[in-house]
Amino acid sequence: MDDWRLNRQKNDFSDQTLYKITFPDFWKTAYKHRNAFFQRIEQNAKKYVESSNSGHEFLEGERIQHFWHEHCTFCWEKALTDKECIFYCNGDMQHWVCEECFHDFKEKFNWEEKSAEDLPL
Repeated sequence: MDDWRLNRQKNDFSDQTLYKITFPDFWKTAYKHRNAFFQRIEQNAKKYVESSNSGHEFLEGERIQHFWHEHCTFCWEKALTDKECIFYCNGDMQHWVCEECFHDFKEKFNWEEKSAEDLPL
């Protein structure tokens, strides 16, 4: 298959479990329970605010969500916590795949799909 999207990812992306994440619902749960996803965003936000000495107002309440976004490993589509979208991520949340690319490449990379509830947070 000759597909321009197959130039960005690493070859070691095969045979992984990817978890289906639906935003903004996933963010709402993360914020409510202050889970590992929320804590990752909070930690990065605090580092940014400290280093830039600006943006303190974004550390209050749900506004902290605006410090996070990721891109699809394949097509570079942007995942945002406040945008309705479906993305898939691996267990350590380092690699993200948009819904379209997931379905296009699921068989090629032999991915197993699980729900967000199964994500080891």
